[in-house]
Amino acid sequence: MTKLDTSAVVPQLPWVKTPLLKSSALSKLAGCEVYLKLDLLQPSGSFKSRGVGNLILKSLSSNSNRHIYSSSGGNAGLAAVSASVSLGTSCTVCVPTATSEFMKSKILVAGATSVITHGASWVEADSMTRKLLKADPTGVYCSPFDHPDIWEGNSTIVDECVEQLGGGVPDVMIASVGGGGLFLGLAQGLRRHGGSGKTIVAVETEGAESLAESLKAGKLVTLPGISSIATSLGARTVAEKAFEEAQRSEVRSAVVSDAAAARACIRFADEERMLIEVACGASLAVLYETGLKNLVPELTPESKVVVVVCGGNNTSLEILEKYKQEYALRD
Repeated sequence: MTKLDTSAVVPQLPWVKTPLLKSSALSKLAGCEVYLKLDLLQPSGSFKSRGVGNLILKSLSSNSNRHIYSSSGGNAGLAAVSASVSLGTSCTVCVPTATSEFMKSKILVAGATSVITHGASWVEADSMTRKLLKADPTGVYCSPFDHPDIWEGNSTIVDECVEQLGGGVPDVMIASVGGGGLFLGLAQGLRRHGGSGKTIVAVETEGAESLAESLKAGKLVTLPGISSIATSLGARTVAEKAFEEAQRSEVRSAVVSDAAAARACIRFADEERMLIEVACGASLAVLYETGLKNLVPELTPESKVVVVVCGGNNTSLEILEKYKQEYALRD
């Protein structure tokens, strides 16, 4: 697969190149070189701008007036709206009841035609999205994670990291996993640059660990429900392609508690001066609490570790204060 090139399609992409910054605090903690890939700076506030933006960009290449229909726990919907507005079209988003009013209001403010709440989980919201799509023969279905164009868009993270590291492939990439779209993009990008999926530490929260449970069972597992507060990771089943890739590349799977992920958000805000939601905090919890060398014992002081700071919009000072009160001393 060649490097994604959309420069001839439109002058303005619905995503941007984000900084890669070395963290002195995390490097000291981990005993290696830790870099932060700041995808919280994407137009939609999360990495979803890349994959969702790429899917919508390609879908509109022949007809720019097609309406977009997105199913989402929040961030993918916001990315779909952000991309749609930037590309001059309209977007409807379906979310489950677990999506907060805070997130739904953000999606509306971003320019959504409407936000429809349906069902207890993303599965039910996605079913409603597909029903709406049947009534619009020119409409575009925008999955939050399960489409080759999404994986291709997400793979640009690796292209940028390799360039920003002076041509070197990261020794380790840490990323949160929901439906698996980010993981698949990273695996594709690493393979393109001579790396492999074994470079990736795939992190989930307890109560949303569909990939970890699938790897444990040796088959695709559907969780009975999502009990984690990290609703952005709330895919009861990961994409089949993500499970296959995780098995094939021997990905390193990690599961952290909601409490650890919440504490990571608080510590990251204190030390790095940036706000992230708990789904993103899960990846940082591997460094702050799990201990990266427990997962990757072969690390050396010269190893280059990239944490995908995937961002997320379900965060605020008020939310972090609640986390501090509830999770400060919990395991």
